[in-house]
This record gives sequence, C-alpha cells and structure tokens, in this order.
Amino acid sequence: MAGGFAPPKLAEFILTERLGSGTYATVYKAYRKKDSREVVAVKVVGKKGLNKASVENLLTEIEILKTVRHPHIVQLKDFQWDSENIYLILEFCSGGDLSRFIRSRRLLPERVARSFLQQLACALQFLHERNISHLDLKPQNILLSGGLLKLADFGFAQYMSPWDEKHVLRGSPLYMAPEMVCSQQYDARADLWSVGVILYEALFGRPPFASRSYTELEEKIRSDKPIEVRKPHSPSCWHTETQAPGSYQGCLLNKILSSLVLIQAVESPG
Repeated sequence: MAGGFAPPKLAEFILTERLGSGTYATVYKAYRKKDSREVVAVKVVGKKGLNKASVENLLTEIEILKTVRHPHIVQLKDFQWDSENIYLILEFCSGGDLSRFIRSRRLLPERVARSFLQQLACALQFLHERNISHLDLKPQNILLSGGLLKLADFGFAQYMSPWDEKHVLRGSPLYMAPEMVCSQQYDARADLWSVGVILYEALFGRPPFASRSYTELEEKIRSDKPIEVRKPHSPSCWHTETQAPGSYQGCLLNKILSSLVLIQAVESPG
C-alpha cells in the first residue's frame, strides 16, 4: 500500500483520513496549509511498486487530467513527487462514490438513475470527442459532490480514436465489455457496455453478471440464458428479458439499451 500506515508529509498539505486504496495507490483527504484551508483529495502512488506498464498508465492519467476540464470529471489541481511517492492533488468529492450511494439505498429510483446517466453521458461525450476512453467505468470510480456526478480514476484511460482497436486487458471484470472478458479486440465503444452495467446495478441493486470467478463471469456473458430481474417496488414480480441465441445477453436488456440510446443521442449533433 502506498504511503504505509501513516499519511506521508507534504509541504503544502496536511493529509488526514484515508479515503481508499488500490494496488498502487492510496487516496487521502487533505487540507491546504494556506489560509484558504482548501479541502482536496491526494492520490499517493508509491514508486517502489510501479512496473513499466503502471508507470505508462500513470503518465497517461496525469496527461489526460491535466488537459481536461469538465463539470462531471474530477479535476487534477496539481501533481508533485519526492524520492518515494508521486502525488496527484485532486478535487475532493464529499458525497463518496456511487457504489456506496447505491448500497445505502439498495436501488435507485428511475429519475435519479436517469439524472446520473445523463451526467455520465455528458462526461463520456466530452472524452470521446477528444479520443479518450476511460476503460475502467464502475460505480467505485464515479464520485458525488453537491448533487453532481464526477468521473474519477483515469488509471486505465487511453487515447483511442473511433477506429482504434486494443487487446490489452483493462478495467474491472464485472464491468468489462464482453470483448475484453472473452480476450477479443475491443474499441472505444467498450465504455458504453460499462455504462449499461452501471445503470442496471443502479436500478436493481446488483450487477447483471455477478460471479464468483472470472470463468463463471465469461460463461454468464456467453450464455443464451435470459437474465431474470426483480422489478423495482414489486418484490413478488419477476421479469425475464429475452434475447437472440448467441448474442451477448446484456446488450438486449431494455435498461441497458436505453443507456446506449441516450448516450448516442447526447453525442449526435443537433
């Protein structure tokens, strides 16, 4: 874990509580030492644990966040480094992440899910216009601040034009596009599948392909068996979506299709 058990020391900031941690980084809440006492989030990346791929990912993350400014994307305010760590000074989002928000409410009303989807669509439209794909969309990487949704954690983001294809595995399995899960080439549209999975989870309280192993996840995505879902506010009523044989079943869920249609509508001129 980057930074060890005690927060590292920075000249301009006082690091306090730990907000979260991952393989290469730990995120802390921090205060600027100047009179403003500005609250920020500091992502601490330990140099010792970085390999070549993670260094490239980190440099791309910094490059992307330095150039983008959007109300639904977390702002990178500064970055610093010392002999042990690299520090990303980020906008602080007081509402936590979308995963926690969903769990606290079990499922979200359609009007709330629709509002979040519209905000996420705006952020993705902005990124895709600049040939940027996030490639790790999941509720844990979507933060809330004052009623606004903020897309965060660009550690797997890549510059991808619409005709580019990749094969390197990126992201979190439950939210990966089928092409990634099945080790096929994928393109910038991979983000759209992830949005559909997020929308499903927001409406029904769980991911559509919850699995105990990667093999089980791949089997569920490849399966022709319809997904059975409980309608919100109707505990005794079950609804089964149908699909064409051999298709990736999640793409035929009405709610997921709705998310793709909405994003396409936002991205279409006029």
